[in-house]
Amino acid sequence: MVTARDRESDKVLGLESGADDYVAKPFGVRELMARVQALLRRNRRMTTATTTTLRIHTRDLSIDLEKRVVRVRDQELDLTKQEFDLLSLMAARPGIVFSRAALLQQVWRDDAYVTERTVDTVISRLRRKIEADPQDPELILTAWGVGYKFADAD
Repeated sequence: MVTARDRESDKVLGLESGADDYVAKPFGVRELMARVQALLRRNRRMTTATTTTLRIHTRDLSIDLEKRVVRVRDQELDLTKQEFDLLSLMAARPGIVFSRAALLQQVWRDDAYVTERTVDTVISRLRRKIEADPQDPELILTAWGVGYKFADAD
């Protein structure tokens, strides 16, 4: 944020409003360039850190988040957008129980035409595609009365 206001309360308000930095006029061009370079370095570090988590591999399942490709026993699967998003969300957090409502919110966002039973349907389709025995799942587990979880990596 670049502004003529230089009181501490203005700076605090700007930063609390979401600004990454606050520069009051007058300012030197070298200072501004140094601040921009610092932000770019920080962004590159964050990007590098996230690229290490672009693949999830467990048992016979591998997920390439960047390419949106899922393989089971080295065979590429054809998944819908919701199936991929649901699987990658849960697989990235093994052992964490997700309620149906939480899955709806994170995968379908604001789609008003889906219900919690939609989650059950997509989970059922996913199990048929990724589980050796969909009737006795080992990867996507039911948390009775709550929702679903992806199996721990143990």
